[in-house]
Amino acid sequence: MTDDDHSLAGNVASLTGLARDKLTDVPSVVARLDRISRVAAALRPLGEDDGMACFARLYHQITQDVLTSYDDRSLFRCGKFIIELDIAFAQRYLDAIRAHGTAGEKAPVCWEILFDRRQDAGIDPWRFAATGVNAHVNFDLAFALLDVWEKFPDAPFGTTDAQYDDYRAINTIFERNMDSLCQEFDAPWSDVGGHDSIFDRAGNVLGDLLVVGTRDLAWTFAERMWRNRGERDYRSVPLATLDKVATGFARALI
Repeated sequence: MTDDDHSLAGNVASLTGLARDKLTDVPSVVARLDRISRVAAALRPLGEDDGMACFARLYHQITQDVLTSYDDRSLFRCGKFIIELDIAFAQRYLDAIRAHGTAGEKAPVCWEILFDRRQDAGIDPWRFAATGVNAHVNFDLAFALLDVWEKFPDAPFGTTDAQYDDYRAINTIFERNMDSLCQEFDAPWSDVGGHDSIFDRAGNVLGDLLVVGTRDLAWTFAERMWRNRGERDYRSVPLATLDKVATGFARALI
């Protein structure tokens, strides 16, 4: 790294470079997320509490668990559907990073809020992480599903119901990681009464319910758009609407 890489502009340029190459498989997703989290955490003064570093670290942990669960065949039953979705989902995150750092382009507003405020002092790490989850799930996820369905229109991975079962299996991964993530990012409920207190457990349950609910909404939006895929601009209006909704949540979080 050069001295300039330690500036915000240099750090953004480094992250933009990491986002340019297309993802090809889930191990490459895991490796890229790890690299993004490390590069973002090199920016001072926040370091590991930098907003982009916080979300990338959370995303890396969840994706590593997805890959492990796929490899040991413990959760997923619908062929490579979840692998293709994981790649398409992560690609949208990289596309947002690349757009943010490229002259003449702009990431969706829900992402720009996190990218622009990543070094703001006084924002708790859990808020940064939650803002990234909000943008990725409430905005990106429905379109990642469309990306997979458009790439494989003949449903080679099984029926829609079978795909949905694997999609919902991701909720199990969030559930088993929720406690450690809340601890790592200093979620306020994790400190009330100590680890594994009633407040800690209640906060984890609430987090799980929010993940399940927002992911179900993303699937519902994707199905509605898919039914209108014969229309030329079938993504356009929902794109703006979902960005607006996710932007509202982002502003409430940070």
